[in-house]
Amino acid sequence: MLLRLLVPLLMLLSPSLFAAPLFDSHEQLAITLSGPFELIDIERDKDKEYLGSLSYDDPELGPTTLEAKFSVRGNFRLRKDICSHAQLWVNLKKGQAKGTLFDKQNKLKLVVQCKDADRYAEYIGREQQAYQIFQTLSDLSLDSRMLDVTYADSEGGETRSQLGFFIQHQKRLAKQNDMTVYKEIRADKSRLDADRSAMVALFMYLVSNTDYSFIAAPPGDTCCHNIKLLEAADGALYPLPYDYDSTGYVNTSYAEPAGGIGQSNVKQRMYRGYCASDEAMAKAVDLLRSKRAAIYEIVTDTSYVSAKSMKRTKKFVDKFYDVLDDPKKFQREIIEECR
Repeated sequence: MLLRLLVPLLMLLSPSLFAAPLFDSHEQLAITLSGPFELIDIERDKDKEYLGSLSYDDPELGPTTLEAKFSVRGNFRLRKDICSHAQLWVNLKKGQAKGTLFDKQNKLKLVVQCKDADRYAEYIGREQQAYQIFQTLSDLSLDSRMLDVTYADSEGGETRSQLGFFIQHQKRLAKQNDMTVYKEIRADKSRLDADRSAMVALFMYLVSNTDYSFIAAPPGDTCCHNIKLLEAADGALYPLPYDYDSTGYVNTSYAEPAGGIGQSNVKQRMYRGYCASDEAMAKAVDLLRSKRAAIYEIVTDTSYVSAKSMKRTKKFVDKFYDVLDDPKKFQREIIEECR
């Protein structure tokens, strides 16, 4: 019982104890990556690492270059018919990064602009907003940093500059909170923290994400699907959502509705959370209501999306709060649809 009480306290204390310079600022960071990116996009080999470098203007050190290794990641976005450019892991040497903006970072997810068209830049903007929205709901969330990325091909290919963003590695987040990343194939539903699970499920309903699982992983992978589970010392499991490009909130042209549940398009909200106690659900609803202003501040930011796109997204979020504020709709669309 004592450990369960300590976990929320650790979550509140962790940002100051484990501060990482890269994620201390929300300002866009300009970086140049040098590597064989045309070859990477052709091969898309998850078992291969490609040598290169990361360069940027360090606020303390000035122009700085770090050695880097690149590897591809993902599944759906790794398909060539979906994305022209592969999603990447960026691996840095801890010793080399020490004392730089990348201090305490050695493996980062880079969300790469999928294709060159302008609308794909807006997908990047909206996906990063989804990460920011979840951060307003919980300190146990993945940090992100928007980037202006120049990809300089080291083998003579074309250079391109596009939006992207870094995502904190889940192992680092777990360590910050004295937790570990759960690595089994399946999880016991009874071990899920009830309050956390209700909150994450309601957030997934907000962004219209039906493509996730709290307890199971796709064949050949570890638990779970578009969810990582962080395990506390007492064995409780805390769902950690990520990867929002298939959500109705981001609304990519390539996103497909979930099969077998009657979803006609990704913007059609369908609640996929487990049935929660009245107390756990009330806490989740109260949290989403209390963070309404902060969420709308993120949604209405036009730094990386057009005003027209922003207005559509705001209406989409309005409909979520319409459900939250209407007891009959909430009963019909949330409570009666839980699993």
